[in-house]
Amino acid sequence: MNRTVRDRNNNHPKPVKRIELFEKYPKSRLAITILFLLIGIGAFGYALTQYFSVDTGWTTIEAPSSEPSCAEELIFQYYLGAGERSATAEKKAITALYTETTTKAYQLFHTSMSFEEVHNLYYINQHPNQEIVVDPMLYEAFSLINQYKNREIYLAPVYVQYDNLFGCNDDLETIDFDPRQNQEIATYFLEILSFANNSNAIELELLEENKIKLFVSEAYLKYASENGFSDFIDFYWMKNAFIVDTIANIMQTNGFVKGSISSYDGFTRNLDTSRDTEYAFNIFNLDKEDNTVYLAGIMKYDYAIGIVFLRSYPLNVLDWQHYYEFRDRTIRTAYIDTADGYSKSSVNNLISYAKEGSCAEILLQVIPVFIADDFDIDQLALLAQKGIYSVYCKDRTILYNDVDLHLDLSNKDKVQYAAKYVEK
Repeated sequence: MNRTVRDRNNNHPKPVKRIELFEKYPKSRLAITILFLLIGIGAFGYALTQYFSVDTGWTTIEAPSSEPSCAEELIFQYYLGAGERSATAEKKAITALYTETTTKAYQLFHTSMSFEEVHNLYYINQHPNQEIVVDPMLYEAFSLINQYKNREIYLAPVYVQYDNLFGCNDDLETIDFDPRQNQEIATYFLEILSFANNSNAIELELLEENKIKLFVSEAYLKYASENGFSDFIDFYWMKNAFIVDTIANIMQTNGFVKGSISSYDGFTRNLDTSRDTEYAFNIFNLDKEDNTVYLAGIMKYDYAIGIVFLRSYPLNVLDWQHYYEFRDRTIRTAYIDTADGYSKSSVNNLISYAKEGSCAEILLQVIPVFIADDFDIDQLALLAQKGIYSVYCKDRTILYNDVDLHLDLSNKDKVQYAAKYVEK
């Protein structure tokens, strides 16, 4: 089988910087055609539709670094001049923090490149069974992974194959990487999962003072050597949840709370606790009747919030990294079930959020609901009791379990969506 690895961390296109909202999208290679919807899923809505002043008011914070940065996958909007500092001084300080953090995050979560004096995922994978001091950003991410007993991070060898699948240019190429077409790949995935799901084969051990050790058994090391891979852990599609949280927490610690940070792949942190600005989050849905993605409604809020948006379909220009759409419109995603290595989505889209919540913590709790064969609303009800509310679509109805949700429905293009509160 072909197990050639392409570098998913480099050579990806820069995102579009402006937001332009469309109401209806043909469902044909959406990742290519929806060029202006980079953060159309995002949390800015009506609050940010007016002209952005460079000196005062809303602006986009950039990361003008000569080094590669994960800022290419993010949008950071901030209202300058509301505090004691001048808008110019505030922007300078925020930009410096943002640039430093996004550059560091890019290096720490990289799985195929080393950086001088940086103990990143690549370094950890190359040094199994050794004690390693890591940056607090990584240590905190590992702590959450362990806290929620999440095993997705151990699917690194499986992600390599999906990464190649998403990079295919034609359906004929996909058979080398897709377990649903290739029994050899399916068997290979099950072999990897026998290790990945076994804490006696691989486990991240958290030690004191930001030290960790990636335990890998001799049997797994031998298997990896025989099959030509050295990637054991990878946050992959989850990484931006942790990165957005880190940026948000650093901004809050330094008193910069008049902003909102979103990633192209559905993770949002709004920092604004003032309740004097209204924000909005677009609710999209893949309509099965005509295989079209519609703007179903808009969720409005005026408080600090963490939002996670998981979807079974591509929606913007960067989604080529985690989706492949076949000619028959079947879609493979990066949401991989740890049970069998298949990509799964129990519902077309799931928005989960919590007031002043952490994207990573929300994500780690909704993964079992979304990456599943069947959609279990009982699990969502349990999460709602903990303050994590959800919105999803069925047919042309928006279903939600937050009685206080402020929701505007869309009725453009003669497609009318309804809304229904689900108490359970």
